Amino acid sequence: MLDGHYSEKMPYPNADTRILCDMLSMCFDGFFANSALCGRVGNTLDRHVFKKVSSLYRRLAERLLHSVGTLPEDTGTMNPEPGYVATAYLSALNAADRHAPSRVMSVNWQVIKRIGKLVRKLDDKLFANMVVDYLACIQVVLDNAQKRRKAAKLMSA
Repeated sequence: MLDGHYSEKMPYPNADTRILCDMLSMCFDGFFANSALCGRVGNTLDRHVFKKVSSLYRRLAERLLHSVGTLPEDTGTMNPEPGYVATAYLSALNAADRHAPSRVMSVNWQVIKRIGKLVRKLDDKLFANMVVDYLACIQVVLDNAQKRRKAAKLMSA
């Protein structure tokens, strides 16, 4: 229940909160982009990959949100990196159907790298290890998909 409205911005409870919010934003964008593309792709391999990656991003986003608790108001000082990720995913989704899968895959790799850099800044090392476990799962899915996609191209050539 809302007893009062606060005109001041809610400060970040700790240094990790700002990092977690940036990661949460990127994971949510990854969830949305991969989920949207899953419905567009024509082959079973890509459909499975984008559904799986979407699910992993969603689960990681849920864990991050649970850790953050109440989202702080944007103070205008958040890292601009999540905005770049959102723009990259939107650009990839706006590509022609035959180019969209490879472009979204490319952004997925960028997100893994960016979140990997952010996770090193976390003070809570136990939580950081949990995030790294999710990133490793996403990376394994992306690695396997890349190998399968290459093999499929070799078979059709």
